[in-house]
Amino acid sequence: MTIKDVTTFLEHKFPLYLQEDFDNCGVQCGDVRQEITGAMVCFEMSEQVIDEAIANGCNLVISHHPLMLKRGICKIEPRDRVGGMIWKALAHNMVLYSMHTNIDSGEGGGNDAFAERLGLQNVKVLAPHKGLYRKLVVFVPADHAEQLKSALFAVGCGVQGLYDSCAYTTEGSGQFRPLEGSNPYLGQQDALEHVAEQRIEMIYPTGLQRAVVKALYENHPYEEPAFDLLPLENESRTIGLGRIGELPHEMAVPEFLAYLKEHLGFTHCRYCGDGAKTIRKVALCGGGGSGFIDLAIASGADAYVSGDFKYHDFFKSHSGTLLVDIGHYEGEFFIKNIIFSLLNEKFTTFATLISKMEKVEVKYF
Repeated sequence: MTIKDVTTFLEHKFPLYLQEDFDNCGVQCGDVRQEITGAMVCFEMSEQVIDEAIANGCNLVISHHPLMLKRGICKIEPRDRVGGMIWKALAHNMVLYSMHTNIDSGEGGGNDAFAERLGLQNVKVLAPHKGLYRKLVVFVPADHAEQLKSALFAVGCGVQGLYDSCAYTTEGSGQFRPLEGSNPYLGQQDALEHVAEQRIEMIYPTGLQRAVVKALYENHPYEEPAFDLLPLENESRTIGLGRIGELPHEMAVPEFLAYLKEHLGFTHCRYCGDGAKTIRKVALCGGGGSGFIDLAIASGADAYVSGDFKYHDFFKSHSGTLLVDIGHYEGEFFIKNIIFSLLNEKFTTFATLISKMEKVEVKYF
């Protein structure tokens, strides 16, 4: 089994096209074509984690945070923190791989796990992805419709929520006249042809467009198939950053803060807002979610829980929403357990380990 087999499985569950524009999910360095010897899962890449992977015979390290974002790095030197990790990984034929905002946004990913840890009910996505899907409209001779649909389904078309093979078909009549130099599937040059055709409509993830068009050309009988690729503004109900839901019961602010500490395991947090109010509707976002404060307020949340708030962000609590900054790590550390469980349940031919060397560098006094 190759490392590529493993990453393909992970990307089927949390596709790379779910990542934010700034992000750099997937392979950070290394050759995925090699046989896998073991996988080490961590939250943050470090030289200590890479040394641990080497000691345990793992040639795949999977982290939540990527080594670098799309702005990339300018040099790879062993004295540089990021360059040193890449240097050591490549020297030991290791692949470094990251699952960041794709697993944050994805169904069953980091934010769903965050909401589950707090026992939230009636959970919805706080910032749903828009423009995630497009619609394909294609016209094909009726006797080739099933073959074409099957090929398009195979590359990811027609999936909507918990349903697949979704398509809409209407019967019609197409016409064309082959010109000189053409090689028509039906008809003759310079003669008008009428054909019984089907109009097929199906959605597909925007990130799969190249594969969709390729499958269409390879499985359509016409030299010049007629088709449309249409942008959609539909919001996803299951994919996006942040979540909002309801606590099992109303809590006073001190009880709510103690509840957060108990279920997330942190000892300190920063908060601002009316300490006398009660909390029931809670919005959250793992990692640094200050950009969604306004959205949480607009959603009517009694409290918004995330990390990396700036000083002036807390002034927005005057709207009536309690703002709670628990830290970046504290709202995401459990993501490595999601990755570990996925691999452990799917693969039995290699060992999957969670790093024991990883530690939080930021300390509180």
